[in-house]
Order: sequence, then structure tokens, then C-alpha cells
Amino acid sequence: MVDKRREVEELRQEIGKLDVTLRTTLERRARLSRKIGELGKTAGIALPSGAEMDRWMEGATGDMPAAAMREIFREILATCLSLERPVVVAFSGAEGCFVHAAARSRFGVLAEYTSCETIAATLEEVARDRAGYAVVPFETRTDGLSQATIMALASSDLKIVLSFETVENLQLASKADSMAEIDKVYAMAKDRAHSARYLAKALSSAQLLDVATPMLACQLAAADPRAAALAHESIAVEQGLHVLDRNVRDDGEERVRYAVIGTRPSTRSGNDLTAIVFAVNDSPGALHDVLRQFAERGINLTKIQSRPTQGATWQYLFFIEVQGHATDRPIVGALEELRRHARYFKVLGSYSV
Repeated sequence: MVDKRREVEELRQEIGKLDVTLRTTLERRARLSRKIGELGKTAGIALPSGAEMDRWMEGATGDMPAAAMREIFREILATCLSLERPVVVAFSGAEGCFVHAAARSRFGVLAEYTSCETIAATLEEVARDRAGYAVVPFETRTDGLSQATIMALASSDLKIVLSFETVENLQLASKADSMAEIDKVYAMAKDRAHSARYLAKALSSAQLLDVATPMLACQLAAADPRAAALAHESIAVEQGLHVLDRNVRDDGEERVRYAVIGTRPSTRSGNDLTAIVFAVNDSPGALHDVLRQFAERGINLTKIQSRPTQGATWQYLFFIEVQGHATDRPIVGALEELRRHARYFKVLGSYSV
């Protein structure tokens, strides 16, 4: 028994040394990022893609779970990105909402964030050069493509430069030590509705109080040891709360894809998708003529969807997502033909996955 205790103590001492090494390495990483920022003030920032993350994970032994390793790297990269070049990021929704949390996962806590009421207003911040990037919902497992995002992009010169996926759920967070201590819960009305059954069962006697934003819910809960908040975990932790109960959304987690919008098209990553919207002439085979351009060139369509156009009766705008970058030779050829066959088309952007 004594030998085991000694071995555990030796292992903890070794871990302590490694922790110091980790801190030193992170500080050196931060210094290099600041130097990059000083040397490249006129250059755009390089957003890390999913493909790059996969390359960084190559050679991992698996001793650290892959999902945890990705989250750690993502936070390091986001923070160092904001050290390279401070950036203003617009997002659609309330302060502390899921979109806000998603934006922070890519741009770090040091970036400046601007909350906007609508997706169109979010893109306008970038178009007017009041923000460097916008982060908006692109697709959800429940509702599919965000039509508000597609239509706002279709009437804009901005481009999708990155797409990333998150798994979202609500957490019950507080400064209290147990659920029994909670006598009130702060939440946005929408979040409270998503957790109505849970709240009725787990906190039936607690007072439910509506607030304007998840950030405010966390701030109020942080000031009251008998209060809790419904929020994204990263927002709650920032306000000094800890999670009392996880994944309290009645319908379970939601899988969401977000789009990062910028003014300049992205460069090739080697693992890209390209989004295109178009409208066809009202004639037999018109849609077939368009889609044939991609099939004949061996371009894989990963998604196609249509919706009525605004201001026209029963005319449709088609959205397609294809594998490859807009500068790839086969896609360039297909777009040249698309110009001939469609009465309208627009490339919304190419982005790594």
C-alpha cells in the first residue's frame, strides 16, 4: 500500500512538471502569434479549417480522447488567432446565445463581438466594415438550411469563408452546491420553452424568470447563490457558475452548422464545399440542363434545395452545395455553362469542412 502511495505521488509530481511545460509552451505559442500579428497587420487572418484540425490530430496516440483533444486545440487556436489580429465579429442573436458561443469557439474570448437582431443586419455589419466577420446559422438537423441566411447572402457581395458544426444543448448552471438550494431560474423565454418538461419535473417549486439574454441570465444567477441559469456552458463558466445539470433540453441536443461570412473569398484547403444559388428559365428540362453541367464533370452535389423567390409567384430559387472549390477547373467550367443555362446564379462562397 505504501509503495502504491509513493508511486501515485511520483506520478503527480511528474504531472506537475508537465503542467509547467504546457504553460510555458502555451505562452511561447502566444508570443509567436503576437509577432505574426505585428508582422502581418495588413494581411487577413487565417481561419483554421476542419481539414487543418484533422492534420494536427494525425499521430495522436488516443491516450487523450479525440473529442477532448479537439476542444482543447480549438480553444488554443481561437485565443491565439485573436492575439494575431484583434477582430470584430458580428453574430445574429442575443448576447450569450448559441451563435455567440459558436463565434467565440472560432475567434476566441479576446475578440470583440457585436450582437445583431437579424441575419441581414449581421451581414450588414461586415458589408459596412464595422466587423471583420459575421457568424450566422447555416443549417440545423431539425429545420434544415437557414433560408434567412441564404437569402441575405444572395442579395450581398459577401462570401461564406468557413463552415463548422457544433452540438448544442442547454445546461443548468449556478453557484449553488445542489439542486435543492435553487429557488429561482433565469432564462430566455425560448430556452425556458425548450426545457419546459425538465423544469416542471426537476425544479417544480422554483420561480421561473424571463430575461432578455442568456448572458444576463448568468450574470443574475452569479449574484444570487440560490439562483440558476439556463445557458451554454462556456457562457455560464465565464460568469463564475458551474454546471449543476447537463443537457436539460427536452428534445435533446441540436446539431447546428454555422457559416462564417467575410468580404474575401477563401483559398483552397483541399477539402472544400461550394454553395451556389440559381434560378432557371420556365421551360422543360431547364433544371436538368443546369445539373447536367456538374454531373458531366464528375462534380458531386451534396445538397439541393428550392424555395419560392421573393416577389414572384411560384418561381423558385435553387440552392446547391457541391464538393470542391470555386477555383477548381471542373467547377469553373460548370459555372461558365451555368451562366448560359440559368437566368440567374450566384456563388455564395467556398469553404473548408
